[in-house]
Amino acid sequence: MEGLFLALLLPVMASAIRCPDMATIQGQLGQQLSSSCSISDTILPRWSEYGAPQPQFVINVSTANDISATVKYCNQQNISFVAQNGGHGWADTFHLGQCGIVINLAGLDNITFNANKTEVIIGGGVSVGALNNAAYNNSARVAAATCSCIGFLGATLGGGLTRVAGLYGMGVDQLLSVDVVMASGDLMRVDSTNEDLFWAIKGAAPNFGIVTSATVKAYPVSSAENTAWQGLVTFADEDLDDFIDAINDLYLDPNMQIDIILSATANGSTSVNAVPFFVGNASAGKAAFQSIFDIGPISDTTGEVSYQNWGAFADYACEDGQRKPTYGISMSNLDPSTWRQVYEGFRAFVAANPDARNSSIIAENYPINSTAVQNGASSFPWRNVKTHVAAYPWYTDAELDSAANAWGLSVRKLLRSSDGLPEHANYVNFAHGDESLQDIYGTSLPRLQSLKKQYDPGNRFNQWFPI
Repeated sequence: MEGLFLALLLPVMASAIRCPDMATIQGQLGQQLSSSCSISDTILPRWSEYGAPQPQFVINVSTANDISATVKYCNQQNISFVAQNGGHGWADTFHLGQCGIVINLAGLDNITFNANKTEVIIGGGVSVGALNNAAYNNSARVAAATCSCIGFLGATLGGGLTRVAGLYGMGVDQLLSVDVVMASGDLMRVDSTNEDLFWAIKGAAPNFGIVTSATVKAYPVSSAENTAWQGLVTFADEDLDDFIDAINDLYLDPNMQIDIILSATANGSTSVNAVPFFVGNASAGKAAFQSIFDIGPISDTTGEVSYQNWGAFADYACEDGQRKPTYGISMSNLDPSTWRQVYEGFRAFVAANPDARNSSIIAENYPINSTAVQNGASSFPWRNVKTHVAAYPWYTDAELDSAANAWGLSVRKLLRSSDGLPEHANYVNFAHGDESLQDIYGTSLPRLQSLKKQYDPGNRFNQWFPI
């Protein structure tokens, strides 16, 4: 009887995973797409090949209607899908299966400022670098993430860490409205009149839809005044404890932000670095971070930089490809002895694995009491957490996966031991994928799960930290 059951079941299982070929999808979906949209079986590059989605097809969309048609087609065919712009999401939560589709948003690259430069419409395919250039040329500033190569909306919708958070609020605080393809495939404009859904999108958007464009706050600033003081400052290894202590004790005014970067070089040496950032001139910036400079750096490249080049120092980290299974943690306390253990472990990992000499640990530190935005304004739960860490091994050989993951886990475990928080926290855009949903969404989780049942009862949006 059991053998008969299996004999009957196997053909059903085989048919259930039969994927459309190119001719089929061109015939079924292609005719519903715009003339400038294309279907490809070439996988798009991503920042990390580790855990990257492996689609059968890529839909290179040109309009929001292309996305709508694609989602409806995937619903009809029971095909998994995920949207991609910059391809920098590194979590290992993707599970497209054999027939999965990636919806490439890069063609949605419109950037349109209003007449007085207080608002800007940003397409779902716009990068931070493209937006910064457009803003600078329009004598304006937008609260964007640091790295120029990443997708603006992808970074923003997860919370939106930005170096001007103290002045303007986080990325999600800039959103005035969003155009979203919902689980049904229908296009919907969401703003403050739809309070619940707008709240959910501001922190957990990939669980509710694909944002095709957003209207975002902009801030008029003349090109001459649109500058900041920043640069790489390097310290001796033996000064690490004093360095961490000084940053932990430093009060960050609204126009301040600072990164810690523990990095390695091709010859296997490691270094302790900071990138202080100050919206203002060099003398005021140096004075604001005087306690850091009192330690006595061994090199200092700080200077005044125009707005469109604020992220240039991080361009080295933008290279696509290779393997980077990154681990994140958010924290409110920097303990020198813990960071000493982290640094020694980093040095040991790099020494033992020469292929991983591009690896780094970055800790981004932000002012937390500088804006009037309240915690409940968005579903992003960690507004009052000042430090967000990403430890990323970077290597080519998949045989290093086990060692790289062990190292990343060890960094996270060490830092959690002194994170200064009543409960663990992970910024979703820095997280690895193995964290609990409570760690990612915090107190927002129950409300998000309730709204998920309302707006996506079939769980069609399930590729990025699904709730």
